[in-house]
Amino acid sequence: MMRTPEVPEPYRAYRRGSTLVVATPEAQPWVDQALSEAPTLFDHAAKLPGAEALAGRGPVYAVPVGAGWWVVRHQRRGGTVARWLGDRYLRLGPLRPIRELQASIEVRRRGIGTPRVVAIAIYPAGPFYRADVASERVPEAVDLVHVLFESDQTGEDRVIACEAAGSLLRRLAERGIRHPDLNAKNILLEWAERPPRAHVLDLDGSRFVAPSSSWHRARMRNRLARSLRKWEAKSGRALAAREWEALARSAE
Repeated sequence: MMRTPEVPEPYRAYRRGSTLVVATPEAQPWVDQALSEAPTLFDHAAKLPGAEALAGRGPVYAVPVGAGWWVVRHQRRGGTVARWLGDRYLRLGPLRPIRELQASIEVRRRGIGTPRVVAIAIYPAGPFYRADVASERVPEAVDLVHVLFESDQTGEDRVIACEAAGSLLRRLAERGIRHPDLNAKNILLEWAERPPRAHVLDLDGSRFVAPSSSWHRARMRNRLARSLRKWEAKSGRALAAREWEALARSAE
């Protein structure tokens, strides 16, 4: 039996059959209904009328809930280990979705934007588990890759997007947050505002360190630059010199 973890208020951890659920009070009825209609939250979201498919590491679904929208994703591995384990995680140490929840709460507490997690469902499978995470949808938001390499955005909006990404990197460092994989897909830009507000995604491996560490800031900056170079090569669309300059200037 998977141990029920301790979770911060207002979240509640409970079991529904073999599934371990962590949810806010407003999400619990939706989770219970979803798991009564489908084996997983992700399966439920995928078949809901009105669900909107979004791009990510794999399929992600935005679903209408009450007056808002929640984004439901299945946790998937990246890199070489995915060839062997697929979407499975070993039940050793802190569970990945619980780490992500804890990091998300701390990042928000430190004043950095990131979508609020509303529910987690963990499905044991022998020595492994699989998991789904539901988060609030950020309105009018797209990732940095979309703005720079997939959309028809031109001119000043591209510069503004680079400035917002650089500012996010700087604020992460100043507030003692080390993101191990700050790539262009993990930066979400909320265009409901001008300039856009930047949010950070994929927090489960984040660490909280001494603020303004130049070493950690350089690591995040270099990781983001490698990601942008990769997307330049993949898309055939290069960033202009002033866009690189805007990113570097706002990151300092």
